[in-house]
Amino acid sequence: MDDMVTITLNGTEIKAQKGTPLLSIAREKNVYIPTLCHNDALVPYGVCRMCLVEIEKGGRKRIVTSCNYPAEEGLAVKTDTERVVKTRSIVMELLLARAPENKMIVDLAARLGVKGGRLTEVNDDCILCGMCVRVCDEVVGVSALGFFSRGTSRMPTTPFAEPSETCIGCGSCVYVCPTGYIKMEDKDGTRYIHNWKVALKMATCKKCGMYIAPQRQLDYIRKTADLPEDFYDLCFSCR
Repeated sequence: MDDMVTITLNGTEIKAQKGTPLLSIAREKNVYIPTLCHNDALVPYGVCRMCLVEIEKGGRKRIVTSCNYPAEEGLAVKTDTERVVKTRSIVMELLLARAPENKMIVDLAARLGVKGGRLTEVNDDCILCGMCVRVCDEVVGVSALGFFSRGTSRMPTTPFAEPSETCIGCGSCVYVCPTGYIKMEDKDGTRYIHNWKVALKMATCKKCGMYIAPQRQLDYIRKTADLPEDFYDLCFSCR
């Protein structure tokens, strides 16, 4: 097939579809590459820098992020060279200093054999991967989140850090967050997403009374999917 290319992955020659991200190819071959900011539902971003690999093309070697680097003919890819391990360890150490008590970060550091202690600790579970911002924009489509400030003060938040009038309370940001930084709670008929200062009333099934989802979320889905007004009057169990 014209769209197939030959590459080598850790010395093994394999066929792959041209343009396929190297991370996807490695996963298909059960080759482990760590990552914190990758999700198949999102456009590859490469911000966490954990998925680094070393490629060789035309006699030149360099480090790239595997989640968004496309397969091309003759490419040689190595996932565990000394250069890769050293660079990845530095990135991991920086993340460990930022979130030294976060289980996801601590466990990944242990797996990679990285220990902290050399850098000043911040103790912030948000690693600025941007997945919450991206899923809200790319998948949900409401763009309720963005980044505020720069440098060490940078953080994901709602406009002006005020309670969001755009957030529909779907919880997608919570589900994709790799460190559990974003907190969501359903209590007494209200969904709270504490990071965004959101409190949305839950809609109930007109038959059994079970809570379905935030009313704002259902209204948004009905509108965007052009569904009947009564489409969410019943929960899935009562339909």
